Amino acid sequence: MTNQIRRSPRRGRLSEFPDELQLKILSFLPSKDGVATSAISKRWKSLWKEVKKFRYDATPSYPHTFQMFALFIRSRSNVESLQLKLNPNNSRQDIKDLVNYVVARSLRELRIEMLYKSFEFPQSLYLYPQLETLILEKLSLVDIPSNVSLIGVKKLHLLSVRFSSDESVTKLLSICPLLEDLVVRRSTYTNVMVFSIDVPTLKCLSIDNTSGKSHIYTSGKSRPEGVHGFVINAPSLRCFSIKDTFSNYVRFGYMPELVKASVNIVCDQPIPTEREKVQSTSSKM
Repeated sequence: MTNQIRRSPRRGRLSEFPDELQLKILSFLPSKDGVATSAISKRWKSLWKEVKKFRYDATPSYPHTFQMFALFIRSRSNVESLQLKLNPNNSRQDIKDLVNYVVARSLRELRIEMLYKSFEFPQSLYLYPQLETLILEKLSLVDIPSNVSLIGVKKLHLLSVRFSSDESVTKLLSICPLLEDLVVRRSTYTNVMVFSIDVPTLKCLSIDNTSGKSHIYTSGKSRPEGVHGFVINAPSLRCFSIKDTFSNYVRFGYMPELVKASVNIVCDQPIPTEREKVQSTSSKM
């Protein structure tokens, strides 16, 4: 009786994958890993030059990794999307320089998470119209200067962003003349009392004001003193979603174009309808 040796089928090597598939794999890698993998082979090094979407996560922090990543990005000819998760060790000037690099390389989407560090828009963001999507998360936004505009931004996400005042929110929205999609997520870090959203071009609005607030009701504690909530005036709005278990003041303007809405609000004051507002105004005359 002879023993037969079974050979396992030959497994394909990564190097044998077509370029399109390898590019897709590389696009899912954190870009600081890309700095290392680009040195594996000449083929991978050339493939990295074709990748246009990059993600950098500075947690945990290692010495000089941000500088290496900045040099890596600086050698790219085209950057369409950049996601940055930064920590307090990243200097403001280094961040500005990196953003300037990518904006000059046809950047269309920028996401910055700062872990509650102050952030100031580089001047380059006001000069180039290619940027369409801006996502800000867990940062403290420095006041915006006068006579500037985010002229290309159509999609804006404000995720647990801290502002210097309620007026700073209004100023930010007012410098986005093409804004169509707005996402607002509040948290205990967000210090704005009343979010005033007055955007005539807005078509889609999503609000989440539930993060970290559910304990207020289960523990029997009352809401903070003062008026806090949202004032929404978006006559072109077509899609609207709001989940709010914290506000004590929510006011909607007229939305004649609205086709889809999801409203889930726990409010200790009634939301006035258009008829009630008219009657209230008439009674004061």
